[in-house]
Amino acid sequence: MNPKAGITIKSKFLIRLLAGQYLDNERYIPEIQFTKYPKHATELASTAYSSGIRTIVAVGGDGTVNEVASALAGTDACMGILPTGSGNGLAHHLSIPMSLIKALQVINRGKTKRIDTVDLNGSLFTSIAGIGFDATVAKKFASSGVRGLLSYMRIILQEYRDYEPSDYLMMIDGKTIARTALMITFANGDQFGFHTRIAPHARVDDGWLDICVVRKPSLFKVFFTAPRVFFGTFGKTGYAEYFRGKDILIPGTAGSLVNLDGEALKLEKDLHLKIRPGSLNIIVK
Repeated sequence: MNPKAGITIKSKFLIRLLAGQYLDNERYIPEIQFTKYPKHATELASTAYSSGIRTIVAVGGDGTVNEVASALAGTDACMGILPTGSGNGLAHHLSIPMSLIKALQVINRGKTKRIDTVDLNGSLFTSIAGIGFDATVAKKFASSGVRGLLSYMRIILQEYRDYEPSDYLMMIDGKTIARTALMITFANGDQFGFHTRIAPHARVDDGWLDICVVRKPSLFKVFFTAPRVFFGTFGKTGYAEYFRGKDILIPGTAGSLVNLDGEALKLEKDLHLKIRPGSLNIIVK
């Protein structure tokens, strides 16, 4: 559990109480551990798996889910999610309830499915990655100290006017495509979080990565086009172009920022993404 995820710091006592009261005690004996630093959830999940535990639950947002999934992808473990983050993109995509009690009941039922993950320069993501404007926003959001949708929107408005689009050369399954873009989003799931469905046709179990190339609307037009991500209709504005692929390389991007499940990461090499079909076993509704 990440006790600092989301817009409020979650009570450690509350999580212990809910787990003890609502988990099926004939099926589970809960052991709760709290993260103390970045990537700690990966370490905790790896240790749990090595000790024989096969149901491991990420309590937090997409960043915590990412860290736990990084330890469990390619194994026989089942990952559950208790969504307590700001955006909760993967949980929303999988229709996992935002109520912790209802999410615990999902874990009790134990229905699982295998979903895809994506390798990005040796790191993993489960939901969304991106280069360009959204990576800049992710970095500012992480360092703002204030979570939630309003903080996210405030940063977008502050950064948008002066942000210059970049030229990108994409090699998608061997086909070369050149575009000038505000940002390029690589969608395993359909959204960033907050129900912002940037790639409404993306599915985490279809073996494909959806690629959304976004051109920059004028500041005036963005107020009319941007809200359409909440309805999954941004693609109809004329400012988005979609592709699909399994192996994507973008030369010339070493040193750039990427958004990796909501966390900003600086690339040491050119951006290279590969889909890993059915690599993560996850508990779903």
